[in-house]
Amino acid sequence: MIVIRRADDRGYAHFGWLESRHVFSFGSYFDTQWMGVSELRVANEDLLYPGAAIEPSSHQDMEIISLILDGKALHTDSLGNKKVFNGRSLQLMSTGTGLEFSEQNSSMENSLRMLQFWIVPRETGTSPRYQSMPVQSREGIQLLVSPDGRDNSLQIQQDCCIYQFRVQAKPCGLPDAENGFLYLFKGELEVNGSVLQAGDSMLFEDEPFISLRGIDRAEGLFFTLP
Repeated sequence: MIVIRRADDRGYAHFGWLESRHVFSFGSYFDTQWMGVSELRVANEDLLYPGAAIEPSSHQDMEIISLILDGKALHTDSLGNKKVFNGRSLQLMSTGTGLEFSEQNSSMENSLRMLQFWIVPRETGTSPRYQSMPVQSREGIQLLVSPDGRDNSLQIQQDCCIYQFRVQAKPCGLPDAENGFLYLFKGELEVNGSVLQAGDSMLFEDEPFISLRGIDRAEGLFFTLP
């Protein structure tokens, strides 16, 4: 089974300094039909205006993945991390017993575009942990996050893998998944015969084979979920 969530159908919030679009229910946006898939609860695309900051907030027992797409970001957290990221970068926060963090657009000239995903961990009450790495925008499929940290991926506390893909005209297949989630953040993509535009997402259940073909150089993320 495949379900498509179009970009224009997402929830939307505008705070004057932040624009946020939500695939699933989040904040003031609530839709009983879109509460998440498997253990994935949040899939947001955020645009922070120059100098804007998401104020410090504290979270527990959640795996929070952030992908910086464009711009310059400053991350700070209660573990003592203070890092500036330029260009494509990935963060993974295992909040465990509690982690406070904030994200700021450290540029006073350009907007910051980022994606954020929240996944419920397999265990609660673990020690908070922070990981990050630069992400290469290369052709094909690249493993970014996995349960065992293989192939230099970040290690998540859930039976979940996250892949980045960048594809053009040549078709390619994605890893098998009982439950899957795909988010396209750039270009135009054909997936099992359906065409996606940037901002569209797709949910999979018991799909034996998932084929990608870039119509216009397409980039996105694919999650295998328990």
